[in-house]
Amino acid sequence: MRFFVPTIEDIDEIRRVMAGNTKKCCEMSPGNAVLWARHYQTEIAFWEDNLIFRSLGTNGVYSYSCDIQDAKDGKRLFDKVCDLAKEAGQPLAMHCMMQEEFEQIEQWYPGIYQMEVDRDSSDYIYLQEKLSSLSGKKLHAKRNHIHRFEEEYPDWTYESITEENEEECARMAMEWCMQNCMTEEERIEYDKIDESRLVVYAIRHREQLGFVGGAIRAAGKIIAITLGEPLTKDTFVVHFEKAYADIQGAYPIINREFVKHEMAEYQYVNREEDMGEEGLRKAKLSYRPEILLEKGIIKRKG
Repeated sequence: MRFFVPTIEDIDEIRRVMAGNTKKCCEMSPGNAVLWARHYQTEIAFWEDNLIFRSLGTNGVYSYSCDIQDAKDGKRLFDKVCDLAKEAGQPLAMHCMMQEEFEQIEQWYPGIYQMEVDRDSSDYIYLQEKLSSLSGKKLHAKRNHIHRFEEEYPDWTYESITEENEEECARMAMEWCMQNCMTEEERIEYDKIDESRLVVYAIRHREQLGFVGGAIRAAGKIIAITLGEPLTKDTFVVHFEKAYADIQGAYPIINREFVKHEMAEYQYVNREEDMGEEGLRKAKLSYRPEILLEKGIIKRKG
């Protein structure tokens, strides 16, 4: 068994092992596993047809993650992760774990482990039908923003990202970075720069990653882009969404049109977490999620 940083060359094997996944958290997608590996110092290992993630924390301690609920032998997989922590001479820490998985561990080992829910990492999951129609009084404001956009840009169109427009979409992502990667205090936000680089990479390698992309064109140019991939049989996950903030309605319309055109066969849409950012949390809550999927850290008590 060997831990390594995954690359796009590993995507087929990752996808094979993850096939049949029912865990709806955004981290359990092949593209996510590859794209963010270096940014989060994450390695993976294949063990008995299971995938184990290992991330190095700022405290120098490894944290592990795996899919216990879908494993053929979840207890054996959990025990293996415990052994890995012990071999490293470190206390057990498991991240991105769901309440159902903790309850299963509690049945195996009553009173030994505890779970701390991390609200900042909770995933926002919506009904596909609601995001594509934006019906109902609670989403009236979203419809208003789109109506104003349509009045301002009557020639707007939705486009899937293809070979014909991928470089234009990539340029839009880079321009978005130039506009948004500097704080008001003129400090560079390196996380946003990394994300923008990943967006461009994802656009250009979307077929290998298994991604689907969409864009909005208005006044002759691309003003919003988005990318995602299938997560489970009934859930699609949106990884990236970028739009020019000075164009009112750009974000709501790319959200609605992407769901409408690319996700008709799915029941749910996972729009990932808010990472504790107040503005992002307010925006995600405003779309009225059907499920706020809690994830947490599992540790040994004491």
